[in-house]
Amino acid sequence: MSTSNKKKSRLLRIPKKIGEKFRRSRSPSPQPSSFQPSSTPQPSLPANMYEELGGLSTSPPAPQTSGQQIRKGAGIAYAGLKQVAQALSDFSDVFPPLQTAVKIFLKIDELVNRVSTNKEELQELGIKLNAIKSIVEKYKNDGMKNAIYHRIETFCDAIVAQANTVEELLNRQLLQRTVEVSTDADKIKKAFKNMNILCDVFQMDTQLNIDTNVTEIIERLNSSIIDKLRYEGISYDTRVSSYGAARECMPGTRIKVLADLESWAVGDGSKKVYWVVGMAGTGKSTILHTLCHNLDDKHLLGGSFFCSRASDDASNARLIIPSIAHSLASTSPSIKSQIVAVLKDEPKLAERTYIDLRKQFQKLIHDPMRTSLEQSITKYKIIVIDALDECTELEQVSALIRVILDFANRIPLKFVIASRDEGPIRKAFRLSSDIRDDFVLHEVEKDVVEGDITIYLHRELEVIHNRERDDDETSDSWPPKDQLSTLVDHSSTLFIYAATAVRYISDGGYSYKSRLQILSTQVSVSETRFGSSLDDLYGGILKEACKSCDKGEISHMRDLVSIVVFLQNPLSLKAITSLSNINSHEYLSRLASVIHIPINNALDAVVTPFHASFPDFLINITRCSHQRCPSFGALIPSEGHEMLALRCLQLMNTELKYNICDAPKEQTISHRGTTNSSYETQKISAALGYSCVYWAFHLSKVQKLGSDLVNALDDFLNKHLLHWMECLSLLNKLETGVKSLTNARTSLSLMLLVDDARRFLQMSFPIIQQHAMETYQSALVWLPTQSLICGLYAEGVPKAPRATLGLPKAWGSTEITIQNSSDVYAIAFSPDGSQLASVSEDNTVQIWNTATGQEEAKLEGHTDRVLSVAFSPDGSQLASGSSDNTVWIWNTATGQEEAKLEGHTDEVQSVAFSPDGSQLASGSSDNTIRIWNTATGQEEAKLEGHTDEVWSVAFSPDGSQLASGSSDKTVQIWNTATGQEEAKLEGHTDWVLSVAFSPDGSQLVSGSSDKTVQIWNTATGQEEAKLKGHTDRVQSVAFSPDGTQLASGSSDKTVWIWNTATGQEEAKLEGHTDLVLSVAFSPDGSQLASGSSDKTVQIWNTATGQEEAKLKGHTDRVQSVAFSPDGTQLASGSSDKTVWIWNTATGQEEAKLEGHTDLVLSVAFSPDGSQLASGSSDKTVQIWNTVTGQEEAKLEGHTDRVLSVAFSPDGSQLASGSFDNTVRIWNTVTGQKEAKLEGHTSWVVSVAFSPDGSQLASGSYDKTVWIWNTVTGQEEAKLEGPTNWVWSVAFSPDGSQLASRLDDNTVWIWNMATGQKESSSHGTELPWELRGTSGSPHLHEDKDWIVGPLCDCWIPPHNQDISTFSCFGSTRAAFGLKSGKVIIVDMA
Repeated sequence: MSTSNKKKSRLLRIPKKIGEKFRRSRSPSPQPSSFQPSSTPQPSLPANMYEELGGLSTSPPAPQTSGQQIRKGAGIAYAGLKQVAQALSDFSDVFPPLQTAVKIFLKIDELVNRVSTNKEELQELGIKLNAIKSIVEKYKNDGMKNAIYHRIETFCDAIVAQANTVEELLNRQLLQRTVEVSTDADKIKKAFKNMNILCDVFQMDTQLNIDTNVTEIIERLNSSIIDKLRYEGISYDTRVSSYGAARECMPGTRIKVLADLESWAVGDGSKKVYWVVGMAGTGKSTILHTLCHNLDDKHLLGGSFFCSRASDDASNARLIIPSIAHSLASTSPSIKSQIVAVLKDEPKLAERTYIDLRKQFQKLIHDPMRTSLEQSITKYKIIVIDALDECTELEQVSALIRVILDFANRIPLKFVIASRDEGPIRKAFRLSSDIRDDFVLHEVEKDVVEGDITIYLHRELEVIHNRERDDDETSDSWPPKDQLSTLVDHSSTLFIYAATAVRYISDGGYSYKSRLQILSTQVSVSETRFGSSLDDLYGGILKEACKSCDKGEISHMRDLVSIVVFLQNPLSLKAITSLSNINSHEYLSRLASVIHIPINNALDAVVTPFHASFPDFLINITRCSHQRCPSFGALIPSEGHEMLALRCLQLMNTELKYNICDAPKEQTISHRGTTNSSYETQKISAALGYSCVYWAFHLSKVQKLGSDLVNALDDFLNKHLLHWMECLSLLNKLETGVKSLTNARTSLSLMLLVDDARRFLQMSFPIIQQHAMETYQSALVWLPTQSLICGLYAEGVPKAPRATLGLPKAWGSTEITIQNSSDVYAIAFSPDGSQLASVSEDNTVQIWNTATGQEEAKLEGHTDRVLSVAFSPDGSQLASGSSDNTVWIWNTATGQEEAKLEGHTDEVQSVAFSPDGSQLASGSSDNTIRIWNTATGQEEAKLEGHTDEVWSVAFSPDGSQLASGSSDKTVQIWNTATGQEEAKLEGHTDWVLSVAFSPDGSQLVSGSSDKTVQIWNTATGQEEAKLKGHTDRVQSVAFSPDGTQLASGSSDKTVWIWNTATGQEEAKLEGHTDLVLSVAFSPDGSQLASGSSDKTVQIWNTATGQEEAKLKGHTDRVQSVAFSPDGTQLASGSSDKTVWIWNTATGQEEAKLEGHTDLVLSVAFSPDGSQLASGSSDKTVQIWNTVTGQEEAKLEGHTDRVLSVAFSPDGSQLASGSFDNTVRIWNTVTGQKEAKLEGHTSWVVSVAFSPDGSQLASGSYDKTVWIWNTVTGQEEAKLEGPTNWVWSVAFSPDGSQLASRLDDNTVWIWNMATGQKESSSHGTELPWELRGTSGSPHLHEDKDWIVGPLCDCWIPPHNQDISTFSCFGSTRAAFGLKSGKVIIVDMA
């Protein structure tokens, strides 16, 4: 049986169809108080339920093996089962069913001792019965008997059935005095296995949760969700090594090392973590592979993860915890059930990008293993993690090690971790000597290692000799002792030299003797024995490979080796052939001793150098010199990358196409719920996938672009950009697309197109990532009208929605808009600029990817709003200050809290790290500043002097000073060493809300509620400049990294960029619709981020200097939009006091209606479209002529703002609802009031006429809907019941029903005849507004999609601040934004 199958056999598999039987069997009446088992049979359950659960039968299977295979334990008396059985008998008075089971166990024990067989089965059974004893003891008290009695009864019945079989067969063997009868032996083994399975079922059923429905447990054990934790090629028995096929240590070698490791593994007193550290080539992976095999045979292996650069998965440290959890789940039904339950509650724990390693470890490993510990686990499981240094992100590795060290002593697991001695790994292990043992592999005595290498070489050379020698040739004198000794000497303590030499000799076939002779005569320099010898070895291999090859063949071989060396992710022979257009196997097989060529020409297995020392040799001109390899020559990295960039581009230009996976047409249409999950991505070749991900990386390494490269790039950008984005999305690699376009080197003529593509991908990243085909649908809708991408691709793609109004001509300064769920109080860039942290009113800290705008982590723990945030200088920590009076320090790699700093007695308004990261300053509303030690979490100083709240703190660049701004209108500068005040800067006339030092420390800037920004000289304390321009308080200020610019964010909703030398404004960035509370420059100064009360973070481009051209239209929030009856016009009313009329086909303005003196809150067209009514906060209703744009009437009478207007079906009347709690009906011809309808006790928000005009409905803030008679003005009905205020009302087309939408987006349907509620549902639109006879577009409640009858259209984050929405027919939608923008979209 394979190892993988062995693992599977340990996991109890429960048939899916028995859940209902099990549920019924769990539902009998409670047992009588005497606890006597019921004698009433249960005919509905023909088999014992535990037998069914385990899939068991008392009839053994047909014989499969001989009895000799189970006699290896013969002759060893086993007393453990007897002891456990006797202990269980102590509970038989409480649980009578145990009595019969105990007797049969004792009888079996006696028989087994006499027959001397089945020792291993009984040992395992004894361990499990001991765990059951603990469970029985737990529930023996009177109050808990009922919970377990039925389980014990059923378990004992099933066990006795199996045990009777064993007793009968053992008695027969005693009579026969033999165990050679294979059928009996197999039956006995099968029965013991069945008993073990029954024990598993019993433990699972009782210990997980006594009240858990067993059907639920069955569902967990059969759930496929556990497979989300499974990754191929990472365990010891499935791994793909960077250095070739995985193998164990040769017998007779590494004996002491393995013995020490196994002794540690089984030792009770040993430490919980064992770090095997060694330099490259010392054989770490082979040793650990052997250890895993040995532990697996002893059922001690809990899981293994062998890291390797040869695989994306195996080099990803984030996958280690999920993979180990998956392995542990296979060892125990209980553990599997718990892990499945966790994944169902928190499916994000299984995602590849999950950042919180500590939480992931706790939920998937710690908690399930703690439960196992409570179940009397007697042996530790061993987790083996090899080659951690081969993971791509060593900081993640370091964080993982710290998590393991933190949890190791709390769970029944031990960890063996192997790696090279890399800095981040060593640092992580540094403070863990109390729970860690170390073993330095390359410090093992040289003679011990040489002895192992001698054994290895002798045996391998002997195998080669026996394979290749003539039949009449003896092997007595092979290998020659002198040559073997020389080869051992050259190998020193490195197995990699010996292994490479063996492969080289073996590849020689009949020339193996001459190859050994060549290697053994190489002369090495004593001081650099290994280096020189290995170089000579590699040089000799290259020489041999080039023999009998012409220049063209050598060129092909060199190109292929270059591809293998410079690939960023290993590829298969098939993929390399596709990429190179050269038969890779034909040429690379000549170098099979240094490059791993898959066995049996497996085209999908990856090709890699056997050891990192070979690529190092190849790219070193001195080592791979002309003297060593005259024909081959050293590889030049820039040339290798240029070749790969060209091959990648050429392959993409050939293979990329629209709908590359050939999805059905219906899957290519834009729909909100569609994702990539159903696409057959195997249609994307490995070579094409690699090219899509890495072409730009290779291009960035090219020193000078040749004409072939420029032409291929031009073809790619002009024809295949969208195809490339589709492909990346399907491969789940879209983020690399943004990086590719950001870093791509290209000619000047193509740079504008590359930048346009980058902006397009950043804007539409969320939707293309979700559904690849949206690249051609929703994503294209929102491009600026003069976008190059729009010009190249918009006309050539299938019909898609199109925006006719509201698009800018060109890209503006805003690169990314990030939607938050609440006000954003503060933001901070990470030191490398790849992340942005924001803090909010919702008590959380969020970390965003600055390239894509996607959330990477959400840190929860504060109990009140979070007001400030700062990254540590090395990016490893994040500090946050909160209204809960605390400061938290978080680990940015794991997302875990590292420290909670308490001491402030009021809100913490600001936090700042010192330049060396050793200190953290916090400013508070308690008027104090505190300085904390970031290593210990202790308070180092308390700075007092301000007489009011401290809003902001900032360290000087050298850390010697700290500045603070306060509500006392002053800025103070403190000495951080002494805690003394050095200067007090006065000049502001209101609160100082923000302070920041210039990069050289010579200046200090402050922003104030007095609407000014002031720049101070830090040496003299004098004001150098006062910057004016903001029209409201300045909330935040920040210097650019080079000190030439200054940014300020204000309550006037703008961000200003100032020239620090001249004090002049350089840019005014508009786009926020509420207070700007925080600004921050990126570390390279190319971006500026701003956080706002409008619940967004905007990332602006400071380098381009572009400002989005202002669209013609409103200058403030759009309050209402309405289509004309024929759909040719759209009216919009705004807080800017104007009404605009737009042509819906062209997007052009037709009229600007001015006359209101306050906000315009509602607009409505007359039924014939000739008139437009508008209601305003100026308490009036105005009627306009839509042809001339002139005011026809001004209706006055309301005593407060008019919230809603509506025409009657014949246009003769106009109704208006007001903040004055009344409804008025006006004559549209005379302008006279016809009726004043009173009854509501709060604002009337919405009015609507019935289809025949005889009734009028009004919805109010008083949570009622009233129905009025339009002729008499009398109330006909008062509809009550809703618990929220009524936002809108509408009659059904036939007038028989009325719909009302509440503030919580609940829609109630009323019967107009009875006045009773008929139904309710959830939505943002009313049913007959939502869908007419053919269906109409509507806005999804999340305001991120227009949902239409034929297709949907995604709305990008920067257009999601929607304040009002309307539709016309089945294809046209319009909405207004808080910014004043009006957008019209024609749906396809």
